[in-house]
Amino acid sequence: MATWTQGFERRDGLLIAAAVTLYVGYLCLGHFSSESPSPWYEKKLAASRLAQQGMAAVKREKRARGISIDRVSDVNETGMIGIRYSGMTTTLGVLEAKRTSTQPDFAALAVDLLQQCGAQDGDRIAVNLSGSFPALGISVLSAAQVMHLRAVVIASLGASMWGANDPRFTWLDMVQAIHDTTEIRTQMAAVSLGGAGDAGHDMDDEIREQLRAHIKASAIPLIEEVDFESNIAQRMALYLAGGTPVCFVNVGGNLASGGAKGDYGALHPGLIGSQAASSAGTAGLIGAFLERKVPVIHLLDMKALALLAGLPYDPVPVPEPGSGGIFRSQHYNRAYIIALLAVAASLLAAYVGMGRPRKIVSPMR
Repeated sequence: MATWTQGFERRDGLLIAAAVTLYVGYLCLGHFSSESPSPWYEKKLAASRLAQQGMAAVKREKRARGISIDRVSDVNETGMIGIRYSGMTTTLGVLEAKRTSTQPDFAALAVDLLQQCGAQDGDRIAVNLSGSFPALGISVLSAAQVMHLRAVVIASLGASMWGANDPRFTWLDMVQAIHDTTEIRTQMAAVSLGGAGDAGHDMDDEIREQLRAHIKASAIPLIEEVDFESNIAQRMALYLAGGTPVCFVNVGGNLASGGAKGDYGALHPGLIGSQAASSAGTAGLIGAFLERKVPVIHLLDMKALALLAGLPYDPVPVPEPGSGGIFRSQHYNRAYIIALLAVAASLLAAYVGMGRPRKIVSPMR
């Protein structure tokens, strides 16, 4: 009767031993490593704490206005989660992604990426914010504040589900709340309605007029150019007015950032250093800045961004500032790794050696 050992050669044990050695060695790798604070630790922590203050300010203002926090959708009661649908909702949205974005340590990720761009005190950066991810917007503004950067910010008010899509409390209201009660002082250079045509064509008429009135009262310039090329040109004129910025930060996926046919899935999250690193023919602001050799920081895919920052996806509760992996650098013991690979290599060499055919000598006649 056949058994599980049928066809099993003695040398196969060496192959199994090599695989087990590598696997067990990998599991034990953490015991032979050490951690140290990551580069720019203090600035990262300051930015995360400032972002936490900004989100707390939004929550206080929301409650002061009598706007309740839905404990089902906003399970951590951050005040940063909008509603499922309203007359200013532009697209579908993923609730878990919106909740993930409320972690203040994304401000530390923004510091890290801005430092990689070479941003220094006094440098100008161009920022495009979508109302779809207000918490990420606050994180970016916090990072810019801590790094003493001059941020030229243009925001679109339209938002996807669960973003800043409550007409009673838009991104403009959030900005005012954080400006009044925190150290974040960044002003909007301009705003647009967002949505279809970047002019709110897919919004309810009444809501669209309400938003226009709100923008007018804020005295912030309104971009309402429906021609796409002219829209981009108007935005670029604002961004480049004081010189070429050291980087462009894009939060979310509105029309202006990548164009109506923008393939955001082909754009890797985080730092995009060149047009070659992005999808071919990237349109909108992302493409315009890459053509000018200006690096782009693209913040949209929350699962990938959470992995990049060493943060959990859809956590309960929200981790405190300074707890993300972005704050730590891990150092592995090279001697351990070399020894592990040497043992595995020896076993594999023995496996190969035993498999070589033996030279048969014919008997003399």
